[in-house]
Amino acid sequence: MDPVPSSDDRIESSANFAVAEKSPGDASSSARQWTVIKGLLWSEWFAHSKMLLVFLVLWLLGAWMIPFVAHPGWILAIGLGYALLAGPAYGGTDAIEGCEEFTLSLPATRSERYLARMSLGIGTLATFVGLDFIVLGLDWTATIHRVFINAGIMEASPDLKPGLLYGLAIGLPFFIFSFSYSLSSVARNRFLILSSWFWSVLLALCVLYGGLKYEEIMWQEPTGYFCTSLFFIGGIASLWSGFRLYQQKEVGHYGAPISLPQWWWAWLLSILIGVAVAAVLVSSIVQRFPDLLSR
Repeated sequence: MDPVPSSDDRIESSANFAVAEKSPGDASSSARQWTVIKGLLWSEWFAHSKMLLVFLVLWLLGAWMIPFVAHPGWILAIGLGYALLAGPAYGGTDAIEGCEEFTLSLPATRSERYLARMSLGIGTLATFVGLDFIVLGLDWTATIHRVFINAGIMEASPDLKPGLLYGLAIGLPFFIFSFSYSLSSVARNRFLILSSWFWSVLLALCVLYGGLKYEEIMWQEPTGYFCTSLFFIGGIASLWSGFRLYQQKEVGHYGAPISLPQWWWAWLLSILIGVAVAAVLVSSIVQRFPDLLSR
């Protein structure tokens, strides 16, 4: 006759069974996480597909039409424009529409949601910036309009000698997107989310102006190396800070319709001051751009 197991033996066997039952789940956690991220990427792609389509159409029109009316280098503005809109769109859409509490209650964790939106936003931004560089780097516009130039119907655009402007054309949109995306992700105020693009542009102008002044002091002429490095470092720092803060974000009160904030006069004063500062910075930076373009 088999002995009756003691209570300690039963507890130990139950614990071993629980561990054995838990191990397969731990082994498949990475597969589950990858499945969730793929679902989040698809949902974000579907939610922002109209905006992506609009900018793709703008890029197609710009690649063919801009050389007729302006310098082909203006194609770089498409990547910058996308960065201005994509940051608040990816980071603050749930809060603006008042469904953030429902979104955060879904099985996907906050880390997975933040990283999926960030990956899609940076990936699409890199795509548009890369398409802009394809137009300029492969001399597409000159090839397309060579017939018109040889016939004398239109004049050839001056050669673009941007030097490190290409680095700034990558770093500036990346910084603007990173800061506005992080700010709109952690903000609990709709007005701050809607104006996050403005504050990101203002901060980017301050970084660019300070970087150019530092380069002039150190090397007697602006080079763009320091500014480009600041943009990438600042963008990565913004994304990391937003990731840490988003994990502990408390859902705000978004049920009421969008209206002026309680301290609207302080917001208005800060925006007016920001516009004045931005105008001063732009007027000063424009004087230094010819030095960068001639390199």
